[in-house]
Amino acid sequence: MTRFLKMLLAAVSLELAMLASAAAQVPAGLPCANRAEVVEHLGKIFGERQLGRGLADSGVVIELFAGPEGSFTIFATTPRGRSCFIASGEGWEPPPPQEGFAAR
Repeated sequence: MTRFLKMLLAAVSLELAMLASAAAQVPAGLPCANRAEVVEHLGKIFGERQLGRGLADSGVVIELFAGPEGSFTIFATTPRGRSCFIASGEGWEPPPPQEGFAAR
């Protein structure tokens, strides 16, 4: 639960910083921010890196990030670069290979 709250607070603070920019059409009620900032925060706060992504029929890219200890975050990114939080948690299996984190 603490991880969820940290991610939510980080997303909300990013969203407040982005209010001055033009808003992309995203689902109402989801915490969203600029993709580059989301990725940077996931790396710095949780040590997560991208494990996979896919293009949904709606045109958004669904992305999965995971950390070396099994934490994970899933978000959707619009064509305009806005990323919206979908889910996060612990215990992602199989955990990402450790060698993928060594050079980062």
